Amino acid sequence: MKKLWMIVSLALMMILVACGENDDASTEPVEDENSTGGEEVTDEGTTSEGGVIGMSVLDLGNPFFVQLTEAVADLAGEHGYTVNVNDPRDDVNSQVDAIQNFISQGVDAIIVTATDQEVINEAIQDAKDAGIPVIAHTTKLDNADAWVGADEYSMGWALGIQAGEWILETHEGQGGVGILNFDQIEQVIQRKQGIIDGIHEHAPDVEVVGDQQAGDPNSGYDVTEGFLQANPDMIGVFGINDGGALGAYNAAVGAGKDSDVFAVGGIDAVPEAVEAIREGGIYKFTVDQQPFATGESLVDIAMALINGEDFDAEVEIEVKGVNDSNIAQFDQE
Repeated sequence: MKKLWMIVSLALMMILVACGENDDASTEPVEDENSTGGEEVTDEGTTSEGGVIGMSVLDLGNPFFVQLTEAVADLAGEHGYTVNVNDPRDDVNSQVDAIQNFISQGVDAIIVTATDQEVINEAIQDAKDAGIPVIAHTTKLDNADAWVGADEYSMGWALGIQAGEWILETHEGQGGVGILNFDQIEQVIQRKQGIIDGIHEHAPDVEVVGDQQAGDPNSGYDVTEGFLQANPDMIGVFGINDGGALGAYNAAVGAGKDSDVFAVGGIDAVPEAVEAIREGGIYKFTVDQQPFATGESLVDIAMALINGEDFDAEVEIEVKGVNDSNIAQFDQE
C-alpha cells in the first residue's frame, strides 16, 4: 500500500524534482556545469533579451516550493526575466555553491530560502559585494535587501488552533498527539512551537507523545508508523508541512484509524492536502501560506531593486487555516 500511494503521490507532487532523493523528475533539470551540489532548473522568461534571477529554495520535494518557483518564474517572465531555480535539497553546502554560481553568472538578483540562517547570511554578503540585490524568503537574513514570508510561529499556530478545537470537541480536550518537526532549520522550530501552543490554547491537557523530524511523505509515513506502534491510543499527528503530514495520513489509514476520532494536519495547502480535506476523512487541516501572493511580492521587490525603485523591505504574507468548514471558499480563491 505504501509503495502504491507513494507512486501516486510523487507523480502529483514532485513536478520538478523528486522528493529529496534521486527519483526521476517530470521536468528535466539542467545541471550547472559549475555546480558542485544540488540541482538547477531553468525556467525560461518571455524573452532571451531580459535579465536573470537566481532562486534557491529549500527542497523542491516540498510541493509548496514547486508552486512558489512556478509563480516566480511566470511573473518574472512577464518582465522578460529568466529564473534559474536551484534545488539544494536541504543541503547548506549545495546552497552556498549555488549562490556562488549565481554570483559568477552575474545574475540580476537572488532570491533565497535559507537552509541555514547564519551560513547563508554570510554567503549572500559576497552577492552584495558584487552589487547583486538579495531577497530573503521565509528566513530573515541581515545581509539581505528585503524579506518576504509568512511568520513561522503564526503558521504553526494556525494549524494548532484548528487541531486544538477539534480535540476539545471530539475528545473533551484529552489525548496524545505526534508532531512531525523539521528542527534542522532553526526558524522552523518556531513553527513547531506554534502548532503545540495552538493545540494547548483549546486543549491544554493534550500530551505530545512523539516529536520527530519528517518533512516528506516517506519519512512522514515511517515516523507515524513508529508513533502508532508506541502509542496506539494517540488521537492525531500534525506536521510542519503537508509533505510529511501526507505520509502520516497514509500511515494512519493503513493502520485502520477511524476518521471520527483521529486527525492529521499539515501546513502549505498543497493540492493533495486540499483534496483530502475536501473528500473528508482523517486529513482534516492545512494552512495556506499563499505561494502565488508570495511569488508576486518577491518578483515586485526584485524588479524594484533591479530598477532602483522604492520597495518594501519586509512583506509578511497572511496565513489562512483550511478545513472542511471553509474548503469551498478556499476553492474559489
